[in-house]
Order: sequence, then structure tokens, then C-alpha cells
Amino acid sequence: MLAVIVTLSILPSLPVHAEPTERLHSGVSGSAAEDGSEIASPAGIVEEGQDLATIVGRIEPISPETKIRRNIAHATFCLPQNLLGVLYYGLLQLTGNVVRAAEMNEARVIVTSTPFGASLGKYIFIHTSMETEAAVRHEYGHTLQGYRHGPFYLLFEGLTSFVQAAIALCFPASAEGYFDRWPENEANELGGVR
Repeated sequence: MLAVIVTLSILPSLPVHAEPTERLHSGVSGSAAEDGSEIASPAGIVEEGQDLATIVGRIEPISPETKIRRNIAHATFCLPQNLLGVLYYGLLQLTGNVVRAAEMNEARVIVTSTPFGASLGKYIFIHTSMETEAAVRHEYGHTLQGYRHGPFYLLFEGLTSFVQAAIALCFPASAEGYFDRWPENEANELGGVR
């Protein structure tokens, strides 16, 4: 959650391309491009200021079967982070911090007035200043990481990301390589951020 300064200063400037996002746990893999072929890249990068519907519309769709498998995974294998996502989403709604939301594949992208980005299960939280395709893809990449590690996602990716962000806040010189280190670089790769 301390990733706010790092994310706000670095993520919006990252270029984006589309690629299949199906290098996941075999139980939840499968996509519209199951043959492994490259999905055509979008024509350019979404600039800041585009609406959320346009941004999520540029993310590769998944097949209905994959969506079902992933929703089952959220209710079982990925339950800890999904429960935290539900609780945090409810808290944001109670406090009036939800600006807008949109469905994207099996996930729900929530634009908030809280100053950070996070992925908790099927809930992707993006600050209004980070409402870009790169930020959505990056956080979706974290959602995809959750399928690999399931109940250990919070311990592996979550804790590691939090510690790296905290270090970047305390020592700004280390923020430069934030997205070059795991798990951030893997989230970028899975989400299609280049």
C-alpha cells in the first residue's frame, strides 16, 4: 500500500502492449487465444484522461470457460486475497471513496480517491491519477500472479511488493528500479505492460 509514490511517479509513463495473459496455473488458464498465438497489439498507448470503459475494453477478453474457472479459483484457491478485496471494497464504499468501477474479464477495476494501487483477488484498486491502461494492466498482472500462488499470494507477492515500496519511500534512489524487480516485473509481463 505504500507503493503510492513509486506507482504514481513511475507507472503512468510505462508503455503498454497486448499479449496473451495465460501463463498461469493450469487449472485457471485458457483464453480467447488458446493456441498461444500473439494477440494483436493495440494501436498506441492509452493516454491519461481516457475513461475506464475504454481502458478495460482494450484488455484481451478471456473465454467464458476461463472466466468460470477463475471465479471458482477466487472462491477457493485465492480466497484470502479475495476476502481482503471484498472487505476493502466495502470500506471504500462506506467511506465514499469509490469514484467509479468497471468489470474486466473476471476482475472488477475500482477507481478510488485513496492514494495507491493494489490488487486483492478479483478486485483491482486504482487511484484516479493512475487511471491508465498501464496501471490497470500492471494490477491485473498481480491478479494473475494470484492464480499461481493462491493462498500464498499475500505472503509472496503482497509482502514483497509492500516491503519494496516501503524501501522506495524511505530511500527514493531505490525507486528507480522498482518495476525491474520481482514481483513488479512479473506483474508487468503477465499484464502486458512493456
